[in-house]
This record gives sequence, C-alpha cells and structure tokens, in this order.
Amino acid sequence: MLKFQVFNQGRAATEWTLRNAYLVSADSNQSPIRAQITFEDGLIWCEKREIGTAALCLQHPVDDCGELTLQTCQLPEREEPYLLSMELARHRIMLLYTKMEDWMLFDLGSDHVVIRRAEEARELLIAAVSTQKNDPAEASALAERALAIAVDGTEEMALAHAELLLNRRRATSALPPNLIGCGVALSQTDDRTRTALATNFDFLMLPMPWRLMEPEEGGYNWGPIDNWVDWARRNQLPLTAGPLVNFTPTVLPDWIYIWEQDYDTVRDLLYEHLERVVTRYRDYVTAWNVVSGLHVNHHFPFNFEQLMDLTRMATMLVRKLHPPGRILVEIRQPFGEYYATNQRSIPPSMYADLIVQGGIDFDSLSLQLLMGQAVTGQYTRDLMQISNLLDHFGGFGKSLHVTIAAPSQPVTQVMIATPEDEQLVDPNCGHWRKPWSPQVQSHWLEALFQLIISRPFVESIAWHQLMDHPAIELPLSGLVSEDFQAKNAFRRLVTFRTQLKQTPKHTGRNEKLADQPISTQE
Repeated sequence: MLKFQVFNQGRAATEWTLRNAYLVSADSNQSPIRAQITFEDGLIWCEKREIGTAALCLQHPVDDCGELTLQTCQLPEREEPYLLSMELARHRIMLLYTKMEDWMLFDLGSDHVVIRRAEEARELLIAAVSTQKNDPAEASALAERALAIAVDGTEEMALAHAELLLNRRRATSALPPNLIGCGVALSQTDDRTRTALATNFDFLMLPMPWRLMEPEEGGYNWGPIDNWVDWARRNQLPLTAGPLVNFTPTVLPDWIYIWEQDYDTVRDLLYEHLERVVTRYRDYVTAWNVVSGLHVNHHFPFNFEQLMDLTRMATMLVRKLHPPGRILVEIRQPFGEYYATNQRSIPPSMYADLIVQGGIDFDSLSLQLLMGQAVTGQYTRDLMQISNLLDHFGGFGKSLHVTIAAPSQPVTQVMIATPEDEQLVDPNCGHWRKPWSPQVQSHWLEALFQLIISRPFVESIAWHQLMDHPAIELPLSGLVSEDFQAKNAFRRLVTFRTQLKQTPKHTGRNEKLADQPISTQE
C-alpha cells in the first residue's frame, strides 16, 4: 500500500478532498491502474490491485500556477508514508531536467528564467529532504514552494520550445493551408454566426448526431445537416464531419438502446447508418471524424474485440464509400483517467497503438482536449503535461488533429447521470494560473495554439464550439456568448491566425522570459 502524508497551512491535514485521484503504472504508457484511494488520519491511502511501483495523480493547489492535476514519481510500497508535496515536487523537477535534456536547452544560459527556476526548485527540494525527519511540516512548505517554481519553469520551457518549433515551421512554409477550424451547434444558423465562421476560420467542424438525424428508426431528418452543408459549399469552407460513431447518450437515438445487449444488431444498424450518411454527403465533406471515444466505452457493454471490430468496420466502410476523404479516429479523455474505474475500457495509448499496428485504414488521430469541468477527462492540466501528451501521440506515425476548449467562467454546477438518478458532483475541477475568466480563457487559448501548431505532425486545430448554448458539452466554453458578444478568446484567436499568415520573425521570447513570466493579466 502507498501512503502519503498531507499538510495544510503548516499542520497535518485533518480534512482533504480528493479530486481526480488515481494511480498510474510504471509501464511505458503510464496507464492508470485500479485502486482504492481514501483520506484518513492525515494520510492518503492508496490500496492498489497490482504489484510493483505506481505514481499517484491528483488535483493539487500550486500557488500562482493554479490548481492542477499533477503526479508523483513512481514509488514502491513501504510502511512509512511519503510526503505528498515532496513527491509531487520531485517528479516535476525531474521532468524539468529531463525535458531540458530532450530538447537540448542546457545552453540557455545561467540567467535564463528556465535555468533559474530549475536551480531554485532543486535547492528548495534539497532543503526539504534535509528537514523532513525533524520537521515534516516545514519540509512540506519548502516542497510546496519547490513544486510551484518547478511547474512555472516547465511551462516557460514548454512555451519557449514551442516558439522555436513554430518559427521553424513558419520559416519553411510547413503550415497546412486549412489549419484553424471551429465547431458549431446545428441550431445556430443566424447570419452573424455564419459570418464569423466564414471570415475567421479555415474549416468547419460539423456535428452529425445520430439522435437528430434518425430520431425514429428508419425515419431520417436531413434538413439541419443539409442546411449547413449547402452553406459551407457556397462559402467554400472545408468540412470535417462527425463524429459518425459516438456512443455518448446525448448523440444516440433512444430507440438504439433496445439493442444494447445485442452487438451484432447494433453493428448492422451502424453499418446502414454510416452508408446512408457518407453516401449523401461525400461530395461535400473533406474529412470524416469516423469514430470518437469508443475506447472510453462508458455506456454500452461491449468487449475489447467488439470495440476494435467497430473501429475497423467503420473506417473501412467510409474509405470504401469516399476514398479521397480523410479519415480521423478521435481519442477522447486522452490522459486516460477513466481506465482506473472502467474495466471494459481501453487506455488511450493502447487504443492508438492497436489501431495503428492493427492495420486499420485511417489518416489522422484526433485528440479532444476539453478542460474546465469536474467530469472525467476535463480536470485542468498544465502546459508541460499537454506538451508531453502531444509528443506522445505524435509518435504513432499519424498526423494529429486537436480539438480544444476551456470555459470563460468557472463551471459552478456539474450534474452527472447515473443509472439510478442524477446527482451533483464537486464542481472544483482546478484552474490554470487564476480561476477561469474571459482573460484566462484567452491566454489559455493562445498558449495551447502555440504548443499545438508548433508540432510538425499537427495537421489542424479547432476550437470545440463557436458559441455558448444550453446543450454545449463544456458550459461557457464558446468563443462568443449567447447574446452574440465576442469574448477575449475570440479576438485573441483572430489575432493569432492573422499573425501566422505574416512573414515569420523572431519575437525574442527567450530573452523576454526572464523578465516576463507567464501571466493571465491583460
């Protein structure tokens, strides 16, 4: 069993809310493992079901850096408890030095902000280790400071590295022509919304929810989709359509649940549905998001072989019906927290590896990165974790499409549906730098755009939805409010897109970093 001692304001914690807490294994993919994690008597107790080392991930306050989901190093079981803040700091400092070596940034100079952060954090950690035996409370306080400095240093390094890559990509004219897109709700057909899309984006992500298209078995309602497809054709805006196969309850028609225990019937119904949809729109769609989140498998009792069979069937059929169309397979919840509690699911890295190595015919992996809501997969992460995630999935040899979103205000009420009823959950999902606001959303957008577009394997990036609306998956995450007021994030996106099209020049961020650390102040 792993145990972690927790301090709060210089005293052993008597209360501690565990948020987004799970263990990850020591394998190459750092897959979540099943464990019982509780807090009692000032300790976090982690009773895992597998032998070997493990790392604890959980949401934790990090001074001015925000409240983030972080992880410890891989640790063996022992009787004596570990000091939580020290192990979080140890892992982050190790990550800072590892990435510095991977990215060959040791020549930044001793006065560079990243080098200063690394040295300061290391010295604080050494002081914490020296103090731990005699004064664990003081050691915890020192480790908290080391953690905050190390997180800040890794974020600065991730942005500095991204700027170098982005300048190189721009200088070699390696940016794709249709790079920045946006999603839209099918009901938002007013002229102002459409003008914003046509003017400021390179492509449109058009949802195709099965529930809307076939509300009754065999009875199709093509009108809303036809309307948007016709508009996009007239405005010469490329379309990425889908996802076509998605088993979340908000997109599945009610009548499909009659067959949820009959895999063969569900497969046949999906085949017929895909055939109709792709045949109807193949002359207008550039790319198809064919399957989305099958690996999460929260809602249907399908086994591993059936999930892989559905993926293969869907991609093969779309390729057959529309050979020129690009085929995307979307990874939802790419950090994989869901696997710690769902035995029927597949870890995201394993799923990506299986569909690549299994010869499934598709063109790009699509990552969905939604952050800012207290539901699995949407807890807040820092920029270095996102940077590592991109590099990990870029290593599968497929180009990436990335969809991102974050709210412009804290999501204060989260409702989840259980088989028995609906229940409220703790709405604290963490935050980046400061609580979510229009300013923080805009800074987060710019940072994510720079990290993502800098990667040479990234083919496109999209904001999840243009406008807020009651049924949006991540509340308050639109770039435009429901009353048609553009948010700061929308203006920043437009500026960023305009600058990308200009002749690249060195912005001097490496020099400015020393005096201008990351801030969410306008």
